[in-house]
Amino acid sequence: MVDITGDRLPDQWGEALEALWTLEEKGQKAAGDVLREAATEVSPELLTALASRELVTVGETHGIRLTRAGRRLAEQIIRRHRLAERLVCDVLGVHVDDTEDAACEFEHILAEGITNSICTLLGHPRYCPHGKDIPAGECCRRDQEEVRPILVSCDQLDVGESAAIAYLATTGHTRMLKLSSLGLTPGNRIKLLQKWPGYVLQCDETEIAIEGAVARNIYVRRAGEEKR
Repeated sequence: MVDITGDRLPDQWGEALEALWTLEEKGQKAAGDVLREAATEVSPELLTALASRELVTVGETHGIRLTRAGRRLAEQIIRRHRLAERLVCDVLGVHVDDTEDAACEFEHILAEGITNSICTLLGHPRYCPHGKDIPAGECCRRDQEEVRPILVSCDQLDVGESAAIAYLATTGHTRMLKLSSLGLTPGNRIKLLQKWPGYVLQCDETEIAIEGAVARNIYVRRAGEEKR
């Protein structure tokens, strides 16, 4: 009996389900598409095994589709993979183009509890570094007062609130240099002075005006969370 609880799903099965999820996002589901997308050999025997466990349906008219059970498992895999991408890109500083292989390794070892901890650490990100949706987990759906993210983007601070910069979630070298030249580097403290009509931060004695997109790329650790 194969365990299909999600955390112990056979790697080949997981790769096939992940490929099907990705293809459905693109509006594709033909057998040939799955063969090209999956990071493993998708043999007829593998598809038969997935269909026998009611994880996929295979038909000439509708191609290959995830069942409700298959989507539930694929969602867990995609969530682990894309959170792993955010982790290695934003926290470990791996270039976005190099996150795929590292994320593939991480996703196979992350248990659900650890996945939720990473999600909370990163402030429940909605998108992976490539701009794809990250499926929400239980930790994302709880009331914010019950589970307070350790790290948040600085646009989520209240006006007048201070915090320490944790990391800059940007892969643009030019933007990184510009932010650094303004003193917006990990470890430095900032205070949000204004949100409208634009964001204004105070760093040391300097007031810095930034766009909303830039504010969303500056992740901070709120006061009271810094010793966690």
